[in-house]
Formats: sequence, C-alpha cells, structure tokens
Amino acid sequence: MSFISRVGLLLMALWCVNLAYAASEQKSSEKALREHYDLREGKRLYEQYCRFCHGEQGKGQAFDVTPPPADLTSPAVQKKSDAELAQTIHEGERGTAMGAWKWTLSEKEKQHVLLYIRWLAR
Repeated sequence: MSFISRVGLLLMALWCVNLAYAASEQKSSEKALREHYDLREGKRLYEQYCRFCHGEQGKGQAFDVTPPPADLTSPAVQKKSDAELAQTIHEGERGTAMGAWKWTLSEKEKQHVLLYIRWLAR
C-alpha cells in the first residue's frame, strides 16, 4: 500500500471519527436542553403545588403541621429511589399532610417534579 493510500485511509478514518463525535455532541446537547426544560417545568409545578408546604428551598418548614412536611433535600428523602418518591407524589403519605396528586398531576408532570426535587438537593 502506498504512502498516499495510507494517508487517504487515515483521513477517512479521522473523518468518520469526527462524524461520530459530532453526532454524540448533538445528542448530548439535545439531552441537556431537554433536561433544562424538564427542570424548568418541574420548578413551575413545584412552585404551584409543593412550595406551600415544603418551602421555596424544599426544607419542609413552610407550613406548620404535625408531623412537619418532609425536608426534600435531606439524605433520608434523597436516598429513596425515583420509584419510591414518584409513588409518594402519586399516593401521598399516610399519617401526614402529604396528599395524593394522582388526580392533579400527569405521569410526566410527576417526573418533572421529581427531577426538580433531585435538583433541590444539589
């Protein structure tokens, strides 16, 4: 194989790698943009439905009830799985003031709120 053929193959390989990198960058930026808007929607929903009890920062000190609303930023809450938290949002929490949101929030909206709750702990 001649030197020119090898250079041509190398350039073709680099071009293919560049295309793959560009495709992954586009997917990554699309994912980041989607997460940004999902987080924004989660914040909007949180402020509309959750902030009254859990507070602006999610610390659970906004409303005086017994037992107090959960501190959504606490390790106890954050260590729960997404499925457990989504279930609590959906069904509420027995023995607390946390009501069920299954009739108010769609599945997608609950996922947006969940994303925002995860973000609050950062």
